[in-house]
Amino acid sequence: MQRVLPETTLEKNMMCMGAVFIEENFLLDDLYEIIGSDLVEGQELAGDVKEQVLEEVGEYFFRLDMNWGDEIKADCIEILQDYWGVKSREDALKNLEDIRQQGHRVKFNVLRGIVPADGNLDHHTLEKFKQVFTFDFSEDKPAQISDEDIRKLAQWFQRTHKFLGQNGILAWDAARFVHLARLSFVAGYLNDNEAWAEILKMAPIADDKFHNWMEFSQSFLIGRTFWSGSEDPQVKKICERLLGHPASPWNFYPLS
Repeated sequence: MQRVLPETTLEKNMMCMGAVFIEENFLLDDLYEIIGSDLVEGQELAGDVKEQVLEEVGEYFFRLDMNWGDEIKADCIEILQDYWGVKSREDALKNLEDIRQQGHRVKFNVLRGIVPADGNLDHHTLEKFKQVFTFDFSEDKPAQISDEDIRKLAQWFQRTHKFLGQNGILAWDAARFVHLARLSFVAGYLNDNEAWAEILKMAPIADDKFHNWMEFSQSFLIGRTFWSGSEDPQVKKICERLLGHPASPWNFYPLS
């Protein structure tokens, strides 16, 4: 029998990190319809009630099969192929290992380390920034970026100093990692034991690294902007819902 739900606090904490990708389907309101009557502001849940509430939260946000299972298997296979280049178990494991070892956070941290937290950006700094930013561009990806675009990008990196701690965009990599493990499980590339084992491999890197979910969400959003090249208001709204919604798993599993 497959194990699709986490059993330990550590596994639950890791699944919380992937909640942004689950809330893309706007599940919080549906969950609140089930547990809302038990949630009274300013009052602690009784033991048996809290256990029932947490079980419902887990059913919505923690399941490896995302509560859909084989119904979305074909979709997961297509997503993995189109967005991750994953077509096999070996591809899935390689991508997970790549995120665990460096993800997007390594290059981000190098670029962020080049620019000062404030002040003017001189020619030498901008040239070094450009070299690092473009060094791994593939042949089909244009490396001809104007000096003005490089300056704007470097200035954006400067602004991230105000919002990020030493963990940089680790939250973005951690959330992607959990989501990739889920997709790979539903697609049939990993069995349940393998998926949980992979998620736990990421735990020493991501668990206990953020003081709260606000800090986590800032790290996630800046990481996503770095990846996509632009901010996404919809993703920001999802993070805001997870931070403030009374049924959010982030309210029941604090990071500190």
